[in-house]
Amino acid sequence: VLACLTGEVASIASRWETDLSPAVSIWPTFGVLSTGIMSFSLNISSLVSNKLTSALTLCIAANVKQVLMILLATVIFDIPVSVLNGSGIGVV
Repeated sequence: VLACLTGEVASIASRWETDLSPAVSIWPTFGVLSTGIMSFSLNISSLVSNKLTSALTLCIAANVKQVLMILLATVIFDIPVSVLNGSGIGVV
């Protein structure tokens, strides 16, 4: 409903013949299909991991992942980390 009210649907419909149609280019269709397949795979792996482990294990793994992502982004993008930011990362 919101997409119709904001004009997003009309924008997509007007671009269909020139940009988004599979007859023009396969890449938009490939993008939609590949993200759908990856999302489905993520949901299946999440369900399997919930079945095989506990909620506590998943919470700990999520916190470790967040810390590793912050550290990796800090190294890759060369972001200076203040003492306050570092202590915040350490609390997690």
